[in-house]
Amino acid sequence: LLLLSQFVLFVGVGAVIPTIPLYGKAIGLSSAANGVVVSAPAVALLLGANAGGKFADVARKPAMIGGMALIALSDLGTAFAPDLTALVAARLGLGAGRCVSEAGERGMLCDLAGRIPAMRGRALAAQQAAVALGIAIGAPLGGRVVEQYGPRASFLCVTAAALAALVIYAFLPETTTTTTAAASGRAAPFKDGTAEVEAEMIAPAEAVAVRTGGNDTDSSSSSAAAAADWSDLLSDRRWRALALCQCGASFGFAAKIASVPVLAASVLPGGAAGAGALLSAAGLSGLAG
Repeated sequence: LLLLSQFVLFVGVGAVIPTIPLYGKAIGLSSAANGVVVSAPAVALLLGANAGGKFADVARKPAMIGGMALIALSDLGTAFAPDLTALVAARLGLGAGRCVSEAGERGMLCDLAGRIPAMRGRALAAQQAAVALGIAIGAPLGGRVVEQYGPRASFLCVTAAALAALVIYAFLPETTTTTTAAASGRAAPFKDGTAEVEAEMIAPAEAVAVRTGGNDTDSSSSSAAAAADWSDLLSDRRWRALALCQCGASFGFAAKIASVPVLAASVLPGGAAGAGALLSAAGLSGLAG
């Protein structure tokens, strides 16, 4: 069900990807203003990610459902935004919803994948395949919708997709109870040291308890886990490297989203439909990988 919800959601996201910069162009925004609109969700993600992650650590489903409801409302607001101020506000709301919903989604995916550690990579790859397939299907459909009904219509499509994902989330099980029990159990390290490495990557503050025998009480270990924050994570060079790589990937993605659809629509036949077809090809290449 989690993969199905991701597929449905990203069909809608794929429909709107070729539209965002074209939408700004259609309502008369300059390239600089268009960049502000594209970057607004990322700003909200940056400011709210830590709080969203903490909320998702308490319970996955409420974070997923509440965040997705805000995403749907923000996409609806984008569709009917009358000016730049309203448009930026709607996109900031999208980022706020994403920082909560995505934290819950990824947390639940890790919870489920962690039940069978040997298949963790394949579980994460399946999620990426669902996302790529959704974009591959949604992008050309979004291009057709834009050509037929205008840019605003594609945001109604992603609103519908977000609401459908929200309904599917309601049928998913809560996974934080299992995760908490597993963490407090302090499983013995494997011979190759995998458990110690994972403990250091997941919560540096708890790694001390693992290395020293894990004799602390559950309450003290919970306090240590709560104290672990971004500063604790970034004290580990592996987390710093991962964060740097993610920043680079996100920077490139944002630049492409702001420029590729506009260039594709002006060069390829079919306008927005041609841009959607190009993005669909990119999604299919990711699916093949």
